[in-house]
Amino acid sequence: MRRLILLCTALLVLAGTPWTARAQTLLFDYVGFDYEDPNPNAGTFGEPGSGYFGLGFVPGLFAPLAADTTTNQYTYVMSGMTPVGSQSFPPYLLINYSAGQLSIYEDSKTTGTDADYGANPPNASAPVDFVDGTLFLQGTLTGFQFILNTSNGTGSFEAVFNATGGSQLTNFGGQTSGWTFAGSSGNALNIPPGYAHQIDGQTFLSKPTVSRHVTWGALKSIYR
Repeated sequence: MRRLILLCTALLVLAGTPWTARAQTLLFDYVGFDYEDPNPNAGTFGEPGSGYFGLGFVPGLFAPLAADTTTNQYTYVMSGMTPVGSQSFPPYLLINYSAGQLSIYEDSKTTGTDADYGANPPNASAPVDFVDGTLFLQGTLTGFQFILNTSNGTGSFEAVFNATGGSQLTNFGGQTSGWTFAGSSGNALNIPPGYAHQIDGQTFLSKPTVSRHVTWGALKSIYR
């Protein structure tokens, strides 16, 4: 029952319900693609022995971060996560990952390198082009869970982000830990070859909200 409750909660939170607008302090949002390396079984996602990576762009950065999106391009890379277990609730698969790292880089739009996904990562441009410039913010991702709808390839994920480094670390004061890193994944038409999903999400600090009741049938209909 506890596993079912966790799955229900994750589906509700990560499906784009009103929490995104009313109950958080937003730190940054991001959009990109994910892939596995190593990838022992190309036909399976989250299989034992695989490694999870994500990379892309950070279009919005908010206080306490001091960013200049007019002059600079901001990119991110997720790395270091491997599956440590999974649970199946057909058609949903919940994959638990080991701790990993998230890094955001700041690079000049005029003198820096344009980030390019390329194909079949890792390749000559990815993740190399996404980690050049100045380390803007870095932190750990713990408790990373990925919920995948195996019938259509969509999904969602969530982890705890704790800031540990980068040029912006001193701006946090005492609030470096406890940020929620969450997002959704899908099968977009523009996914470059070799990438698994398009991913889109936010990192935020939750505030207390009033709970609301929802049926299991309503939760399942989110991904239908």
